[in-house]
Amino acid sequence: MRSWLSIGTAVLLAVLIVFVVFSNDTEVTVVLPLVQWRTKLWGAMLASTIVGAGAALVLITWPLLRLKLQSRRHSKRIAELEQELHGLRTLPIASEPAAPSPVQKV
Repeated sequence: MRSWLSIGTAVLLAVLIVFVVFSNDTEVTVVLPLVQWRTKLWGAMLASTIVGAGAALVLITWPLLRLKLQSRRHSKRIAELEQELHGLRTLPIASEPAAPSPVQKV
């Protein structure tokens, strides 16, 4: 069932891309600071989509990387504390302290 859903989604996406390419076939001039070029409208749309996806990827990756590093530090600290706790649990129990000796007066 999952493969049919994937195939159906891929076909639908391909049809959408073909429709966009044929519907937006006019020439446009893209003007950016220090750059200007002529291209088809669908090419400009594709380029802006790729640039936007790249920017979103960069903005999402940084916090995820930071959280992964923080999680790694915490995991190491937890392992150290668990090791210390295990060491404390395996210590022998000290015998009862002797009763205090009575004070002798001379």
